[in-house]
Amino acid sequence: MSQFDDQEAITVVNLQARIAAGWQELQTFLQGLSHEQLTDPTDAAGWTIKDHAIHLALWENSLLALLKAESRAASFGLDEAVWQQGYEEVNRILQQRYHDLPLDQVFTTLETNHQALLAHISQLSDSDLMRPHREFQAGSTNDEPIIGWIVGNSFEHYAEHLPWMQAILAS
Repeated sequence: MSQFDDQEAITVVNLQARIAAGWQELQTFLQGLSHEQLTDPTDAAGWTIKDHAIHLALWENSLLALLKAESRAASFGLDEAVWQQGYEEVNRILQQRYHDLPLDQVFTTLETNHQALLAHISQLSDSDLMRPHREFQAGSTNDEPIIGWIVGNSFEHYAEHLPWMQAILAS
C-alpha cells in the first residue's frame, strides 16, 4: 500500500497516528486564520478555505457511512443516481449546498465528524483494515482493502486540500 512505507505495518495504531498527524497539521493551519481569510478569498473554482473545510468534514462522514456499511450517497443527502455521476459532480453539489453555512457550524461539523470517525476506527482490528470494500458496501464487487478508502478520505485528503487552501490564502 502506497499510504504506508515498506517499513511501517498497516495497523490501526499506525493508521491512528497518521490521521492524528495530518489532522494536527490541518488544524494548525485553520486555527491561524481570521474569519475573513476563511470566508472571503476564493480559488479559480470559487471555493473558499471554509468550503474546503466543510468538504473534508462531509467526506469523513461518508467514510464513516462506508465503514458502517451504510450508503455514502445518503450520508451526503444525495440519491444514488447523483452519486454515480462521480466525485466531481458530488463535490460541485456539496460546495453549492454548504457554501453559505456559517463558519461556526462548519468547524463544529468538521470536529464532530472527525471524532465520530476516530471512535469508529478505534473499534476496528488490524485485520479489518484489509477486508475488501465489497464487505462494507452493498452491491460492491471491489476486492481492494478498505484501508485505501480510510487513508484517502482522512490524512491523504487533508494533505491534498492543504496546498489548495494555502494557495487561496496566498492569492
